[in-house]
Amino acid sequence: MLPVIATILPLTSISLSDQIISYGILAYLLIFVVIMFTSTVVGGPIPDNTLLILIGAAATNSGLSMEGLFIVAVMGGFVGYEINYWCGRLFGLKICRGACPLVLHDKNVQKAIDLMDRFGPAALILSRFMPVLNLPSFIEGVNAMEYRKYVIFDLISSVVWCGTLLVLGYYIGTISIINQYLDDLTNLVFIIMGVAIIVVLVMFVRDYMKQQGRRSPE
Repeated sequence: MLPVIATILPLTSISLSDQIISYGILAYLLIFVVIMFTSTVVGGPIPDNTLLILIGAAATNSGLSMEGLFIVAVMGGFVGYEINYWCGRLFGLKICRGACPLVLHDKNVQKAIDLMDRFGPAALILSRFMPVLNLPSFIEGVNAMEYRKYVIFDLISSVVWCGTLLVLGYYIGTISIINQYLDDLTNLVFIIMGVAIIVVLVMFVRDYMKQQGRRSPE
């Protein structure tokens, strides 16, 4: 609970980097959970690319291990896409759209299908870098893609995505003019991320309750 509170605290003279160090293993757990959530269909609208870059940048002066960050981020991204796949495979588009109509809108689904038609399984890698487009992993589940093949692409996509953005963020964090303001910038972005997660969850619950209300007998 403490790390969650830290991410939504107002900006203070105490840097988020210092707070992260004090939480130790809980910081890695928080990062895993957030990356996992933002990799799901529900968390698609949250800017997870920005988050990964900021995490990499924060590693330059937070004392967190880049190797540790890479491992937990890859695990989070991998599990998030696994959730997408099995939701699509077990429940299908119609049921999941009823629970999450905002993301599973026809326009977004068609974008995902077009990406998959153009790039095949490699769309799982490209979708990681595209806003609100965690859908190819879900669509592959709906289409019952062979799981052994899917899981390989899921792992590759998570490694490429996390590795690229974390390293990019780390080198951005070493730039002197950015490093001077890194604590304030990191605080701000993590606060925005915390608010975004809350907003997305509220919207998901709202849409789900509306859908249930429509199904209930008058």
